Amino acid sequence: MPIYHIVLFKLKPNVSQTQIDEMRAAGEAMVGVVPGLRSFALGPPLASTAHRARGFDMALMTVLDTEEQVLAYAGHPAHQKLHVLREAVCIETLAYDLVAP
Repeated sequence: MPIYHIVLFKLKPNVSQTQIDEMRAAGEAMVGVVPGLRSFALGPPLASTAHRARGFDMALMTVLDTEEQVLAYAGHPAHQKLHVLREAVCIETLAYDLVAP
């Protein structure tokens, strides 16, 4: 069963749309490069439920095939590029991985 890797972000003040777009492009570029990475998505919470987001401004979700690939993903150079971009714009993150059909 696939593994969903979810990361919530609290953004620093004055993060630009260009910085967000760079993160999205780096994440999308990982698909087909990082072994087992099926998909990547990045975006803000739904407006209708954002009041429950506890201050998290954005999230990313990746889908990977195995737990081993999740661990390898963390150290992959393509992921490290995204990590550097994320560090530049975030004051806090929360990661959560789950197995789901």
